[in-house]
Amino acid sequence: MSGTKEKSAALRWAVYAAVIIVAAASFFTIRFLTSAGMFTSFREEITADCSTIEAVPGPEDIVIDRERALAFVSAVDRRKIAAGGPGSQAIRGGIYVIDLSEASDAWALRPVTALEPADFRPHGIDLYVSEEGQRFLFVVNHPSDGTHDVEIFEVLEGGLLEHRRTVSSELFIHPNDVHAVGPDAFYLTNDHGSSSNFGRLLEDFFLADRGNLVYWEGDEGRVVADGFTYANGVNSSPDGTKLYVAETLDMTLRIFTRDIETGALEPFETVYLGTGIDNIDVQEDGRLLIGAHPSLTDFLAHANDPAELSPSQIVEMTPRPGGGGEARTLLLDKGDLLSGLATAAGYNGLMLASGVFEPKILVCAQESAAAETGETE
Repeated sequence: MSGTKEKSAALRWAVYAAVIIVAAASFFTIRFLTSAGMFTSFREEITADCSTIEAVPGPEDIVIDRERALAFVSAVDRRKIAAGGPGSQAIRGGIYVIDLSEASDAWALRPVTALEPADFRPHGIDLYVSEEGQRFLFVVNHPSDGTHDVEIFEVLEGGLLEHRRTVSSELFIHPNDVHAVGPDAFYLTNDHGSSSNFGRLLEDFFLADRGNLVYWEGDEGRVVADGFTYANGVNSSPDGTKLYVAETLDMTLRIFTRDIETGALEPFETVYLGTGIDNIDVQEDGRLLIGAHPSLTDFLAHANDPAELSPSQIVEMTPRPGGGGEARTLLLDKGDLLSGLATAAGYNGLMLASGVFEPKILVCAQESAAAETGETE
């Protein structure tokens, strides 16, 4: 009789455990899908007057030298790399320039990739201009051996690049973007805290806040902020006193007060934008242009199949010095114009918009159509 009771009690506890596991799995699944935009619907598309520049696959990031009217583009064929197979280890990406001094209908990509490093798969990029006018391009690189580093190039006449230095560190766990603040100083976002594919998958599913921000100066680096749920684009205000970090899965913009001398940061404000924000471009007047993914589940489908459309969004935000500001959507497209938009960079009233995979760049008017998305506090 006692054995029957023990079996009954064990069965009951097994049922309780199963219910708890199913409930927890359902909670995290719904939480992830909600954060990823699975239940987001479009009331209307916000169109812009756009033309297209033919490009190479994967022109994910763009930075503009406004003084010299040159746009630098970072590109690599990520789908081919992810597919693997013969020759995938030898895939090399590149840096390209667009001469913006020409008429916009003549804009085209011109390769300026340096000969080294030979193993070059660029991701986020940024440009630093010294007081003397020297220019350095900083590039996050993901070599084929699974390591990560930052490549620093000196920019020569016409945008040609000369390799200057490779910066490597155990702090570079899974870097995404870089923001240069000196000839040998930069901030770098680690979008995850795990270096393995499976670990990053778990972080995304559980919305784990394990991303961080590294500050590097000279030959030393340190983590200056953490607790990010997929840290992505990073940039600073024109005067350098505020630092902006895109937190993709939390759909928020994290703003820090920055000590220009030491690189130290203090939390200033967190702004919820309601979309999966990616790269950040800062205009000369302080406005932010932010590329965004309204549906990250559609983006994942698009990453696996180019026929699957992924909605694209461009958000403009005007921060106020004391906090808060105004945000509006300049472009909201279901993916017909461009799927998987990651970057929008502004120049003379135009935006150059690019995606993670598609071999094209959009050139759109900033003021053709926009929708107010409200004030931030």
